[in-house]
Amino acid sequence: MESIVASVHEDGVENAVRRGFYPMSWAILAVSWLTYFVDMFMRYNIPSVMPALRAEYHWSATTVGWVDSAYIWGYAVTQVPWGYVSERWLGARWTVTMGIALIALASSAFAFHIENLTLAIIARAVIGVGAAAVWVPLNPSLARWFAPRLRATQTGIMATGGALGLGAGGALMPMLIAGGATWFGLSQMQSGFLHSAIPALIVMVLVPLVIRSRPEDIGLRSLDGSGPAPRASRGMPNADGLSFGRIMRRSFYPYALASVYAGYQACKYFVWTWYVAWLVHEYGTNLRDAGILWALSATLPAIVCQPLSGFVSDRLGHIRAVRFSLSVVLLLTLCITLVAFLGKNVVPLPFALSLAVVFTVFVDMWVLVWPFTTIMFPTSAGGPIGGAMNTYAQLLGALAPIVSGLLIDVTHSYVPVFACGALCAAMGLLSTVWLRDHRVV
Repeated sequence: MESIVASVHEDGVENAVRRGFYPMSWAILAVSWLTYFVDMFMRYNIPSVMPALRAEYHWSATTVGWVDSAYIWGYAVTQVPWGYVSERWLGARWTVTMGIALIALASSAFAFHIENLTLAIIARAVIGVGAAAVWVPLNPSLARWFAPRLRATQTGIMATGGALGLGAGGALMPMLIAGGATWFGLSQMQSGFLHSAIPALIVMVLVPLVIRSRPEDIGLRSLDGSGPAPRASRGMPNADGLSFGRIMRRSFYPYALASVYAGYQACKYFVWTWYVAWLVHEYGTNLRDAGILWALSATLPAIVCQPLSGFVSDRLGHIRAVRFSLSVVLLLTLCITLVAFLGKNVVPLPFALSLAVVFTVFVDMWVLVWPFTTIMFPTSAGGPIGGAMNTYAQLLGALAPIVSGLLIDVTHSYVPVFACGALCAAMGLLSTVWLRDHRVV
């Protein structure tokens, strides 16, 4: 009887290997999707209400930039530690659970102490620390639940959760701070941010119930296709078991990959952080309408393009897809800069929004970079290497709200802000010459 059960189990594993996934793979991807939704919701629940925060608390553009970027600083500096902890000790299941718990607690603290600038900045930083425990641990974990030929497709599907979270943060926050119930004697502004913590509480319960870090945890075989590297990199021996530290010391490829990824992310931060404020300033759009317009422009295209771009990349080539998308991002950012320079008297609002929609399609193809963390490097090092890559990108992104705020306070213009985004895209495009579609260590 035991031999029959073992045979059935082995047949199921072999079928999964042929298909490239287990039935449970999709359940884990679904909860990962929801978790990433919460991550991005908390990241973008401030940009669309920046004008209201400035009016309520008499903050300058630089000050509100610091509040917004505190999240990114916390997010950036804890990427590698969380990736290391996930791969070495806790696994993605409990690492993500701890991260979501931090998001829920710190979000509540932010709501209660938003009027205290120091405490508000600390709370936002802790939210960022919790959010750092989401994508980086899940990326190598999902790589074990889906075969390499589905890697970009799976990454693209998960990324749509972030796109919807971005849109929800942008569209809902102006509504939450303007109407609805108030709690515990808090102001309408504070109650709105308290409501935004509810999704994190729900996901905190779902993650440990569904997510499993590795197929081996439940007696299945990993689908990551790991094996000896087919080529060596600059004289390095083929060593699939190289540690993260040795890879970072002996190979320049992780740093080149980080520069490519930063081209997308830093450009996105420079453009999107102040886009709603620019619509209000330039076109006189009211805050709620501007938030909805921005959310639709920044969300709907990504929902379609991210899984589609992953599907196309898996079939036509990962490197070509990245180079093409970054080239278009650079061109579109230059166009947005020109629109800001010409102003509403030359460029009508519908055209400016259409440009933002197309920008979203290509800048959200950043998902195409993540498969390289488990294509160019061993899956066991994918978490920390992805963390290092994201740290670099997010540190540049963390500077964007601060630098932008300073530029706006000094120049009273959004043109230099968008121009900085174009420079970041150009940097990422130049770095694609070092991408490889095989193991480099």
